[in-house]
Parts: sequence; structure tokens; C-alpha cells
Amino acid sequence: MEDSNPTILVIHGGYFLPPAWATFLSSLKAAGFEAECPRLPTCGDDRPPTKTIHDDVKVIHDAAIQLASAGKKIIVLAHSYGGIPASEAITRSLYASQSDNGGGVIHIIYLSAWLIPKSSSLEEVIEKYGFQSHVDVGFNEDSTAYAKNAPASFYSDVQPRSRAEELAKHNVTHNWTAVGGSVEGVPWMDLPTTYVHCEKDEAILVNLQRSMVEDAREAMGGKGSLTTETLDSGHCPFLSMPDEVVALVAKVAQEGRLNVLIDRIEG
Repeated sequence: MEDSNPTILVIHGGYFLPPAWATFLSSLKAAGFEAECPRLPTCGDDRPPTKTIHDDVKVIHDAAIQLASAGKKIIVLAHSYGGIPASEAITRSLYASQSDNGGGVIHIIYLSAWLIPKSSSLEEVIEKYGFQSHVDVGFNEDSTAYAKNAPASFYSDVQPRSRAEELAKHNVTHNWTAVGGSVEGVPWMDLPTTYVHCEKDEAILVNLQRSMVEDAREAMGGKGSLTTETLDSGHCPFLSMPDEVVALVAKVAQEGRLNVLIDRIEG
């Protein structure tokens, strides 16, 4: 078990559903990884919405518990909004280092995702740095939000453009209240973490991505392990350059195996 590939737990973004990741999950499996992407209840919820971020957190936490209980080592791959509930869901009890059977989370990858300091909020990040996004957000009367310009903001580098327009038809509404409130979970302060900057992102501009990483490193005070990778992509590289994202996941997994080997030698 210790020498096998970890399982990839994908946490999708706010205007998406798991089918958007289906092709990428197949690519991961072809590369030798088990992978799954649970549906976050605030995405494409009832109208008016009935689910909150607590429901998203529970879904992620339960999925991680099930994998960890089976002795699976886990790499969490969180995209966009998914970074917020993933941070809340991955509690210390889910760390592989805390388990008796070796199962649990060994690494978190934030893929152009919201990385919020402890006791701060998305609103405070936006107040500090401005709304660095080209998403034209529309709001319904029931507090659900949607992207008016999804082809341009989410799929800016997806070719041909007809494919981007077709993908946008499958985007869903998101309960906007899910992004409110302070974030208390900061597993990136304890676990090896990689933030993936998407240089051509139109949804979360790269300067904001970098600012969030800088804030996280400042909060870490020189401790922990937060590294960065860069892709020359838009907001959804799992669609526009899936091979590169699979390679990045494989790199993280390999580094994790080396760390285990080093721990064995030093132990």
C-alpha cells in the first residue's frame, strides 16, 4: 500500500459539477491513479437553494474518511471555490500522519483556488486586493449566482471556441451565500501543499493567486511546506491541458513517495 499511487480526491469549483472532470479523471486512472470527485451540494442546488457550505464540507470530509479508513493515501486537488470547503473539511484527524493504518491526506493541491487565511473570509480577501476577476457574475433573486460569460472567463484557452461554448452550457448556479463567513480550516499550514498558478486565468487573475500565496506564507511564518507550480493556462487546465495537470499530480505523488522513503531511513 505504501508504494502504490495515492488516490486523488478532486474538489470541483462553484459553477461546476463532477461531469466536467470526467475526462480528466479518466486520464488520471490511465496514469495509474484512483480518483473521485464528489458533488458539492451548493452547486446546481434546489431553487431557492437549501444547501450551505457546511453541506459541501461534510461531503468532502465524508469522502476523505471513507478513503482513509480503507488505508488510502490521499492527494486533495481543489479547484477554484473548492479550495474553501476543502480547507474546512481536511481536519487534522484526516492527516495520514495521524492515522493507524497509514491512510489519510498526504498533500493538498490548490488549482487556481481560493486560499483564505485563518479567521478571514473571501469577502476580506476581495476587500484587500479588489475583485480581480473577469467573471461577469449574475445574481438571481434567490441568492444563486451564475457566470454570464463562462466561455470567456472559465474557458478562455479552450479550443475550438465552439467547445468552450458547449462546456459553458453545463455550468450551474451556485449558492452565493456559501462563500460568506470566515474560514477556520488551514490544513496548508501543516500538510505539504502545492499552489498551481494559472497564468491566463480570467476567473481568478494570477496576481490575486500570487497575493493569496504570499499571505499564506506570511501566516506560516517560515514553517510548513507551500510550493508553487505554474501553468500557462486559463481557469480550467484540467480541460485545456489535462496532460500537464496529470504530470503535475504525478510529480507531487513521486515527491510524496520520496519523503516516505526519507522518513524510513531517518527513522
